[in-house]
Amino acid sequence: MIAATGLRWILTLAFAALAVHGTWRAVRAPRWPYRVSHLLHAVMAVAMAVMAWPRGMELTAGPQTAFFAAAALWYPLAALAWPGDAGRARELRGALPHAAAMAAMAWMLDAMARAMDGMSPASHTGGGGGGHAGGHHHGGGADSLATMSLTAPGARAAAGLLAVLFLAWALWWLARGFDEARAAPVGTPYGRTPAPRTAPSRTSVPHRAYDLLCHGAMALGMAVMFVLMV
Repeated sequence: MIAATGLRWILTLAFAALAVHGTWRAVRAPRWPYRVSHLLHAVMAVAMAVMAWPRGMELTAGPQTAFFAAAALWYPLAALAWPGDAGRARELRGALPHAAAMAAMAWMLDAMARAMDGMSPASHTGGGGGGHAGGHHHGGGADSLATMSLTAPGARAAAGLLAVLFLAWALWWLARGFDEARAAPVGTPYGRTPAPRTAPSRTSVPHRAYDLLCHGAMALGMAVMFVLMV
């Protein structure tokens, strides 16, 4: 999908780091629903990294789309079925952005597959307007960041709106993550209120701050990918 080598490597390394963090959190999570949620984020990061490369566009989109559509349902269902100490309402509010990210990933895969179908030789010889969603190949020129983009007005508008939405979520998550990382005292366990200290000598970063920063980085990467589709 990405023609610019530098941008491709930057996103690939960022998504790889997010996949490692998601796997680590899945292994160390205290409850199995949290393990599943972190593992889904890790799988999503791997899929995004693969998508940035030309060979990644050759993978069958149908099973991937179905997987991420099912993953989008997992987060609200898990929040309702296993709410934990926070309560169902709060867990559900926190789960909605993650469900939206999985749904957006499913839409991205489907839209890109339809665009690739529109670029196939059969669609060109038929003289039509590009099959399904309609795609356009940039030709990989030096001034091009992406190898393809959407041409259907509805698909381009949806990609643009998703780019704005995920940029807003990225800023929100990153701001919260930096705030928590700055305010956390030494030895603060994940999910607990820090005990009062008379004179903390330094600040350690709890798991929640890392999670928020990783969610922000993932949302920022998705925003970039959606921009490249417009």
